[in-house]
Amino acid sequence: MPRAPLLTDDYDSNALLKTFAELQHARKLLEIELKRSSNGKINIERLMTRLDGQMPYDFSLGASEQFALLLRELKQVFRRRIEDAKQGDYLNDDLRFFASFCIRQSTPIVTFNYDDLLDEALWRVHEARQAPLPIPYWHPDGGYGFFCKPAVSCISDVSVFLDKTSMKLCKLHGSINWWPRLGSSQPYDVQSIVHSEPWYPHQGNRGFFAGGGDEEAIRQHLEPEPFIVPPVLIKSSLVREPILRLVWSQAYQALWSADQVFFVGYSLPPTDLAARFLFTEALQQLSNNSVHVISLAEQEPDKEATRTAYRSVFPQISDRQFDFNGALEWVRGVRKANSET
Repeated sequence: MPRAPLLTDDYDSNALLKTFAELQHARKLLEIELKRSSNGKINIERLMTRLDGQMPYDFSLGASEQFALLLRELKQVFRRRIEDAKQGDYLNDDLRFFASFCIRQSTPIVTFNYDDLLDEALWRVHEARQAPLPIPYWHPDGGYGFFCKPAVSCISDVSVFLDKTSMKLCKLHGSINWWPRLGSSQPYDVQSIVHSEPWYPHQGNRGFFAGGGDEEAIRQHLEPEPFIVPPVLIKSSLVREPILRLVWSQAYQALWSADQVFFVGYSLPPTDLAARFLFTEALQQLSNNSVHVISLAEQEPDKEATRTAYRSVFPQISDRQFDFNGALEWVRGVRKANSET
């Protein structure tokens, strides 16, 4: 997804400034962030962390409500950036191969991404509408590591079950296609979250459908925002939310039992302490020779920064275990090695 949003990126700052022109505290905070960045860009993690945690003096200034509004608007902008990045023909042959390979090999995937790009690619390998299938497959009803019912269950009495998929897609920070049922409150119980996405045809008691009046009725039964952990430095939701406890436990077990682990396109940032604890503790039995890092870097300073980050968790990892040609070339190499055409 070449247009996927980055940590510091264009998050429509001009529109945000106009929206909050009359709310002085929110606008001031936006202006401070824009001064710290450049070219009208916003560090989404830094600003969301400031808004989510707030400061003790925000209450005396009367800024708390304004910051809550700004945080909600920023989440919506962030989600739109993710959805816009998916426009176009993104399901290319390399992605299709990768999804099919993971299903055939029963290879679990642990990701911090919010988008449903890989979810769709996994489902489209066999497009399992009438599950279970007699062959390895992936399905959103059970493929996330918890029983995630389709959103149509909000308006129709459908028969669904927890699919036993060949592999799990553990999304540690939630997903843009995980939606809380209308009226449910945090922390959400497992039954409160359903999956809703344009690529999966809903199955109601009148057969398959997508779009039209039924789609609008479904939307009216969902909360206005999907279930994601915003990119903030202090992620209290990871412990508070039962669904995330379940997903992180699935990820821990997958890592603990792994023979090899491939980190693809992940920088292992020092600010993500929860991720560092997960990898340090779940992979303690794994030899450093079984850890592989696939990243995209051309300049030596960038390569060295990646090596330093990973060696802070895996001290003995050697230079030959780093591949700086990027995920796309790595997938093509795996495809060639497996004689795929």
